[in-house]
Amino acid sequence: MAKKGGKFKTVMLIVVLLALLAVVFVLMGGGSLLKSAGKWISGMGKEADVVKQKVEEKASSTGKAVEKVIDTVKPGEKTGEKK
Repeated sequence: MAKKGGKFKTVMLIVVLLALLAVVFVLMGGGSLLKSAGKWISGMGKEADVVKQKVEEKASSTGKAVEKVIDTVKPGEKTGEKK
Protein backbone atom coordinates (compact mmCIF):
# COMPACT_ATOMS: atom_id res chain seq x y z
CA MET A 1 0.00 0.00 0.00
CA ALA A 2 1.10 3.50 -0.68
CA LYS A 3 1.81 5.89 2.12
CA LYS A 4 -1.08 8.26 2.91
CA GLY A 5 0.28 11.78 3.31
CA GLY A 6 3.68 13.15 2.66
CA LYS A 7 6.40 15.22 4.19
CA PHE A 8 4.95 18.45 2.84
CA LYS A 9 1.63 17.83 4.58
CA THR A 10 3.42 17.08 7.87
CA VAL A 11 5.56 20.21 7.62
CA MET A 12 2.53 22.39 6.87
CA LEU A 13 0.61 20.96 9.83
CA ILE A 14 3.55 21.68 12.14
CA VAL A 15 3.78 25.26 10.84
CA VAL A 16 0.04 25.77 11.44
CA LEU A 17 0.34 24.31 14.95
CA LEU A 18 3.24 26.63 15.80
CA ALA A 19 1.30 29.63 14.48
CA LEU A 20 -1.70 28.72 16.63
CA LEU A 21 0.51 28.29 19.68
CA ALA A 22 2.03 31.72 19.06
CA VAL A 23 -1.42 33.32 18.83
CA VAL A 24 -2.57 31.64 22.05
CA PHE A 25 0.65 32.74 23.80
CA VAL A 26 0.09 36.37 22.80
CA LEU A 27 -3.60 36.28 23.78
CA MET A 28 -2.81 34.77 27.18
CA GLY A 29 -0.51 37.67 28.08
CA GLY A 30 2.80 36.37 26.83
CA GLY A 31 3.91 39.92 26.03
CA SER A 32 4.37 40.81 29.69
CA LEU A 33 6.25 37.56 30.26
CA LEU A 34 8.60 38.35 27.38
CA LYS A 35 9.06 41.90 28.67
CA SER A 36 10.06 40.72 32.15
CA ALA A 37 12.39 38.12 30.65
CA GLY A 38 14.00 40.85 28.54
CA LYS A 39 14.58 43.01 31.62
CA TRP A 40 16.14 40.04 33.44
CA ILE A 41 18.46 39.28 30.52
CA SER A 42 19.43 42.97 30.30
CA GLY A 43 20.29 42.95 34.02
CA MET A 44 22.48 39.90 33.53
CA GLY A 45 24.30 41.68 30.71
CA LYS A 46 25.01 44.69 32.93
CA GLU A 47 26.32 42.41 35.70
CA ALA A 48 28.57 40.67 33.18
CA ASP A 49 30.01 44.03 32.11
CA VAL A 50 30.80 44.92 35.74
CA VAL A 51 32.53 41.57 36.30
CA LYS A 52 34.47 41.99 33.05
CA GLN A 53 35.74 45.43 34.14
CA LYS A 54 36.84 44.06 37.53
CA VAL A 55 38.71 41.17 35.91
CA GLU A 56 40.41 43.53 33.44
CA GLU A 57 41.51 45.83 36.28
CA LYS A 58 42.95 42.92 38.28
CA ALA A 59 44.69 41.52 35.21
CA SER A 60 46.21 44.92 34.48
CA SER A 61 47.51 45.36 38.03
CA THR A 62 48.85 41.80 38.06
CA GLY A 63 50.58 42.37 34.73
CA LYS A 64 52.23 45.53 36.07
CA ALA A 65 53.43 43.68 39.18
CA VAL A 66 54.91 40.90 37.06
CA GLU A 67 56.70 43.44 34.87
CA LYS A 68 58.20 45.07 37.98
CA VAL A 69 59.46 41.72 39.26
CA ILE A 70 60.98 40.91 35.87
CA ASP A 71 62.71 44.31 35.78
CA THR A 72 64.20 43.81 39.27
CA VAL A 73 65.70 40.43 38.41
CA LYS A 74 68.68 41.12 36.18
CA PRO A 75 70.04 38.56 33.72
CA GLY A 76 72.80 36.41 35.25
CA GLU A 77 71.70 37.19 38.78
CA LYS A 78 71.11 34.26 41.10
CA THR A 79 67.51 33.88 42.11
CA GLY A 80 68.00 31.22 44.77
CA GLU A 81 67.68 28.30 42.40
CA LYS A 82 69.83 25.22 42.94
CA LYS A 83 71.74 23.78 40.02
